[in-house]
Amino acid sequence: MKKIKTIITFIFLTFICFLSSCSSSSYKTLEDIQEKGTIIVATNAEFAPFEYQDGNEFKGIDIDVIKEYAKYINVKINIKNMDFDASLLSVSTNKADLAIAAITKNAKREETLSFSDSYYTANQVIIVNKDSIYASITDESEILNLLSTNKAKIGCQRGTTGQYYIEGSTDWDFEGIGNTTCVTYDNGALAVTDLSKNNIDAVIIDEAPAKLYCKNFTDVTMLDIVLTQEEYCIAVSKGNESLIASLNEFINKIKNDGTFDEIVSKYYGNDDIAIEDNNKVGESIIKILKGLGVTFIITIFAFILGILIGMLINIVQSSTSKNIFIKILKKIASIYIAIFRGTPVTVQLLIIYYVVFSNIVPLFAAVIAFALNSGAYVSEIIRGGINSVAKGQMEAGRSLGLPHNVVMRKIVLPQAIRNCLPSLGNEFIALIKETSVVSFITVMDLYSAFRAIATESFAYKSVYLIMGVVYFVIIFIISFLLKKIERRLLKDDKAK
Repeated sequence: MKKIKTIITFIFLTFICFLSSCSSSSYKTLEDIQEKGTIIVATNAEFAPFEYQDGNEFKGIDIDVIKEYAKYINVKINIKNMDFDASLLSVSTNKADLAIAAITKNAKREETLSFSDSYYTANQVIIVNKDSIYASITDESEILNLLSTNKAKIGCQRGTTGQYYIEGSTDWDFEGIGNTTCVTYDNGALAVTDLSKNNIDAVIIDEAPAKLYCKNFTDVTMLDIVLTQEEYCIAVSKGNESLIASLNEFINKIKNDGTFDEIVSKYYGNDDIAIEDNNKVGESIIKILKGLGVTFIITIFAFILGILIGMLINIVQSSTSKNIFIKILKKIASIYIAIFRGTPVTVQLLIIYYVVFSNIVPLFAAVIAFALNSGAYVSEIIRGGINSVAKGQMEAGRSLGLPHNVVMRKIVLPQAIRNCLPSLGNEFIALIKETSVVSFITVMDLYSAFRAIATESFAYKSVYLIMGVVYFVIIFIISFLLKKIERRLLKDDKAK
């Protein structure tokens, strides 16, 4: 029996690898992009003034640069907003044609990506609280020694130069800041928010966003110290020489004809950050409603498919047939349950979107991932419901001459689902909350909408508080409706 299970597991994993190899598409060359007429751009729009969202529109130095490039090669542009790490992954897996998000190239990244020439030189600086012991320091070695002596907590955006500078990295030739703790965040603004609350001692980040953050967080200040310089480049798929050559030609052109200087001065001129007031209530409400709609689309479809998967699994596992095909299906079902209950849903989502499928709509990938995850849990919930149905129900059906699968579908499963309705309701509620991770694959759900609003307005405390209230109200309403349904079913049972 163990050998059969091992063989089936091997076949299952081999099949996944086969799908992965089949789905891996080659990158699109410049000619392919021009023929298609659209270039797909990955970015992380939480790094003003280089990339940020103003309502539903993407703005910033990087955004304007890449829009100019789209005009240069005469194509339309499709910008996909995602986490910084995901933007690099999307290019290496050919989900996007290029990534522009204040990206610094180094030898490690060049193992999986190709990079254009530099289009911007950035400085890494330190932000501290105005009333801290670090605020008056102007010497680099002095501030680094003091941070080390005090075993400081230093914040930074995850996956950026700041993190490598704090932790140390041979790939980046950084020694690190000894005896300090690196605290990473999804974006720099969250790090500065934590700094303003005195939860960390300093933040290391690029100079341009640092000036913006210091403008919006009045209790912090940027030290007049440059830690290191880095060159921003555009990332494309490894070996895509035609696109690299075109980008380098374009970068050289906009630097020589003054276009790039005009773009920079628009957002970052005269030592000030020229970013509009993004506190637009109407657009924020529309964004929240759209995000809420996406959350419910994923949840409802994934839940329905999850119930179907769970029911099919239980029909197979409860079968008494000695057929070898049924035995194999039972083993596959047990392996499926073990895999999807034994791995985080975020990992499943990333594998399905970036590994298994190459050309799939992100929303569809999210539905598949959550449906498969939910199906594994629902199958166990329904199994418990089946066990709660009196065995005499099955025996009575069989005594009438009905086949096992018919009795299961027509008699046992309907009662089992009714018995496990509270648990199914909890699974539905859990799905609503779990969908908050879909931003990893560029899907804008309710959580992503609130996060975008917080990034635009810098009002993280109030926006996140409102987000918590909205989620609570949604769950409260659904819980209330589920209890009403349960009471109705209970009355129907009593009436019988």
